[in-house]
Amino acid sequence: MSISTSNAQTVKPAMVAALGTGWQILAFVEIFLLGVWLGSMAFFSFAVAPSAFAVLPSRHLSGQIVTSTISKVESLGLIIGPSLILIQIVSWRARHSRGLSGALRPALIAVMIVAAALSKFWVSPTMTSLRNQMGGLIDDVPATDPVRLQFNDLHQYSVALMAIALFAGVAALFFTVRSWLKH
Repeated sequence: MSISTSNAQTVKPAMVAALGTGWQILAFVEIFLLGVWLGSMAFFSFAVAPSAFAVLPSRHLSGQIVTSTISKVESLGLIIGPSLILIQIVSWRARHSRGLSGALRPALIAVMIVAAALSKFWVSPTMTSLRNQMGGLIDDVPATDPVRLQFNDLHQYSVALMAIALFAGVAALFFTVRSWLKH
């Protein structure tokens, strides 16, 4: 009795192709989400915030635009970040994620999530509260006023958190693309 191997040889490439397509879709989703998050941070940092302060007639209005926009960027990060961690978990074994590179990607994404959370739940609300204490018109408050000094310090923390998230995101994107290309 002879066993036909042609069916098994035909079925195997179809299964591999289907699995390959699934992994390609997962890779696309991961890189797309990371790109959207990075793009929103970069656009906010290099276009929205500087433009608002350069074009709008008052720093008060500029601050309102920046506050509203950064809130959306922070929220986006708190949605996309956990989604990326979930993708890391799902694809961990398939990408042969071992060693430093395998642990580095989720750690970098976690840094980005922490930066977004600190900004959203600590820095931004505190800055809004301080702005309200100053009557909303920061330029009318002396530069030596303790509330304004605290506001300025928090602004520096906000910039630092965004920079940390951007650098972590660029590194995460590099290692993510690299890991999928190895797949």
